[in-house]
Amino acid sequence: MTDQDQNDADEQLLRDLNSSPLNPLPGVVWLLVLAVLGVEAALSAAGYGLIGGPQGVGWRLSAIQRFGYSSAIQGWMLETRHFPPAHLLRYVTFPFIHGSPMHALFGVVLLAALGKMVGERFGAVRFLVLALGVPIGAAAIFGLILGDDQLGWLFGAMPMVFALVGGMTWLRWRDAGTDRDKQRRAFALIAVLMGARLAFGLVAETGPAWIAELSAFGLGFAASALVLGPGSWQRLRAKIRA
Repeated sequence: MTDQDQNDADEQLLRDLNSSPLNPLPGVVWLLVLAVLGVEAALSAAGYGLIGGPQGVGWRLSAIQRFGYSSAIQGWMLETRHFPPAHLLRYVTFPFIHGSPMHALFGVVLLAALGKMVGERFGAVRFLVLALGVPIGAAAIFGLILGDDQLGWLFGAMPMVFALVGGMTWLRWRDAGTDRDKQRRAFALIAVLMGARLAFGLVAETGPAWIAELSAFGLGFAASALVLGPGSWQRLRAKIRA
């Protein structure tokens, strides 16, 4: 890949991230986007009193408490060796619950842009494993670090987003071949998004969720390199046979 090709790829990446989320998306990406938007639409409507009656105002808080991830609950499960399905479900449902419409919109825009790039190259099944499976591991790491901290709640799509960032970074790193400079530039995306994440956190979200997001990036990169990325499993199997 020439320097001009790399520059063209960088420009295309920026265009994709700034493009409308209504651009043609793989069906599996639409599935996640509509799931997030559907949940947020219901919670927002309830918050404005359009559905749910007087109790609807509290639906968002109830949803977080029931479907959000809690590090204290994980600690209790590990301590008692008791794993109720209702609590295990939290590992899957927490990315679809948000603290506000702005929180959800920020996640959806990034999910759509990155999902288009990663989904088209990974395929539907591997994309779903990356987007849904990696946040489970990131939440577990988050819980082990936070323990019983009262701030150990996790909800929102950002761990999914950062899992896709990990996959996208691996794709760019692999495409760079043996060029070390291009390999380093492949990690520019995570730096940009962490900066955007910090700016967003100053106005709309606080707390230690960045731990889960960085964990999702690392796990997403590793999973893509080992088994999920195009050709990764075949290369790993060949090395094992050798």
